[in-house]
Amino acid sequence: MNPERYSTYKADDFIFDEEFRELLRKPDSVQLITDLIDSLPEKRYDINLAIEVIRGLHVTKFQQPLQRKKELWQQVIHKQRKHYSLTYLKYTAIFFLLLSVGSTIFYLQRNISNNKVLISKQATPDNTILILANGETVSISSKQSTIQYSADGSGVLVNDSSDVAQSVKGNGLNKMIVPYGKRSTITLCDGTKVWLNSGSSLVFPPAFKGKSREVTLIGEAYFDVTHNKEKPFFVKTDAFRMKVYGTKFDVQAYKQDNAYSIVLVEGKVSMKSNKDVKSKEVFLAPSQKATLSDGESTFTISKVENTDVYTSWTDGYLIFNNEDISHLLKQVSRYYKVEIDVEVSGNVDKIYGKLDLKDNLEHVLDGISFISKTKYKKIGNKYEFYE
Repeated sequence: MNPERYSTYKADDFIFDEEFRELLRKPDSVQLITDLIDSLPEKRYDINLAIEVIRGLHVTKFQQPLQRKKELWQQVIHKQRKHYSLTYLKYTAIFFLLLSVGSTIFYLQRNISNNKVLISKQATPDNTILILANGETVSISSKQSTIQYSADGSGVLVNDSSDVAQSVKGNGLNKMIVPYGKRSTITLCDGTKVWLNSGSSLVFPPAFKGKSREVTLIGEAYFDVTHNKEKPFFVKTDAFRMKVYGTKFDVQAYKQDNAYSIVLVEGKVSMKSNKDVKSKEVFLAPSQKATLSDGESTFTISKVENTDVYTSWTDGYLIFNNEDISHLLKQVSRYYKVEIDVEVSGNVDKIYGKLDLKDNLEHVLDGISFISKTKYKKIGNKYEFYE
């Protein structure tokens, strides 16, 4: 490998270069890429950006469906146009080039600590990912992670041991991505604590500037918001926007679900639907739940007898109170990162009880099967429940 041949390359040049793509497929690719970056430190961003693009379109052990590739590609375009003025035609050419690339998994990780916190500029699909404002990525392999921001947002403590620095100039945002099978706890710069459940992401500024504090959520999170009447706290989802008045609450906003919900534990919150700009602000009191069905603009408010049913996942267990087995197994599927099909009728008994998620998966499934009087079997890597 001659590093000099890459001295004038930009990210798109690396993507198009067959020799570079072949380099990533080699067994010693980690060392080869490390050597290349050491030889051309000024190309670090371009190299890692190219790897992120390639891996983003082929990150799993099977070939990505075309629709998923298109979704990933739109994310890449949106993010990287801030750094490079590539034409749409060139982006399209790269996309179709990568559609033809084999589904090899590229393991490019540079370990910089003893507790598996990896600093790089490309994502690792099975790891929790923290993307900093400058595009640098912190990849965390532990099942549960803790992230703590300094008061000014410039310092980030990962798993109580690894310090990461970032610039807080400008209006750059950070993004936390928690894949299925992982969970994370984030302490924001103002002291607000956020528990992110499996399959969730949170976008937030490293430091809250201006007259408000605002974060964007996809998936599920439990919030314990630090009160500051001078800077109100807002949570945005793709379906609604919440205003928080110093409080504790759980939000479920998974895009693939048919409904969104907010359960208030303490304090006070209000919500407005994104669907109708004229929608009225709806307020919640403690032990109330707001539900917004997909495609609707009106919230349904109900009483919650036990808020632990909605928040116990933060402590590693689930509580069920007249729970439908399909909804329960959807939570278990996300928590353990497994596929579970449910082929049962509506006559199956509702489930009551408490489930310790620290148990191994099949012990958990055995318990659910016993309580619901159903059976299950494993087919390949998938589980199927039936009567």
